[in-house]
Amino acid sequence: MRKYLLLLVILSASLFGIAQTSSQTRTATFLNNLNDFQAFFGNLNYPRARAQDVAADDNIYTCSAKMPAIKDSSKPSTSNTRSTLALQGFGFAIPDDATIENIVVKVRRFKKGSPPVGDHILSLMQRFQQSAGLPSEYGVMWSYLDDEELAYPGRIYPATETEYLFPQSGSGNNGGGFHDRPYEWTPAMVNAITFGVSIRSYPPVGKGSVQVCYDLVEVTVEYSQTATKAGRSSVAAEVEPLKEPIIYPNPFTTKANIQFTASESGRAVVELYNIAGTKIRTLFSANVVEGEVYNTSFGDALLPGGVYVYKISNGKQKRTGKLIKLD
Repeated sequence: MRKYLLLLVILSASLFGIAQTSSQTRTATFLNNLNDFQAFFGNLNYPRARAQDVAADDNIYTCSAKMPAIKDSSKPSTSNTRSTLALQGFGFAIPDDATIENIVVKVRRFKKGSPPVGDHILSLMQRFQQSAGLPSEYGVMWSYLDDEELAYPGRIYPATETEYLFPQSGSGNNGGGFHDRPYEWTPAMVNAITFGVSIRSYPPVGKGSVQVCYDLVEVTVEYSQTATKAGRSSVAAEVEPLKEPIIYPNPFTTKANIQFTASESGRAVVELYNIAGTKIRTLFSANVVEGEVYNTSFGDALLPGGVYVYKISNGKQKRTGKLIKLD
């Protein structure tokens, strides 16, 4: 009898599928420079910040400008007394049929200076701007509104570099600044180039000035898929077609980024041609791993304006498209 019950369990799992959990971890490719960020916020907060400065725990930091402290928190603040950090372009490639289970933001940060400073809002965002021109925070938010019972480690920035984790479920009813809004993350939202992390500080109160510094900001997305076994051959593995690459910006003036997801492990090549079909150069040539996201940048001040063609080859899969360079 046990034999037949075990066989029934195996057949049920084969027919109805088994949930498999996977994860992807990424860092940003944009820091305060996507979707006209500086047109809204200026360049005072992080004047020399680069996305690669917060891509690894390597003692290379990005720091805000010095923020002068205000004497009274009840008085109006100015733009140079607070900082805004927007990180986007994480390049996730979550399958469309997946369910987002968890999202974890890892942050390593500290402050330089004596006045205390902390978070106004720390949140994920699903796009850069809404009608008011502000980051569109979404999901769970951590903020100065949290009372002592909900106060989280790192709300007040430490004087020495410290790592903090900010986790949230793929869906829930504890979103928003007051932890009372429903939310549900989808693969399309997470894969979008505008998905990112928004961190805004409140004005420091006291004497002197302070800087906010970051060493690493990293996002890990855990997701599940139902792996259906019935009707598939175990001999011939299916090869996923090469997904539509992400090209940004396009048109471009100085530099364009080509981001693609490998459809199979092996060699991948990205080439650039002029409109007449003459090869200009190879932008990328390396061994890749199936499912991983790769990015190559292209910029040439001597290249004349016009229409160009990129070609991505990965095994039997190929993709071509147009790049437009403005004079």
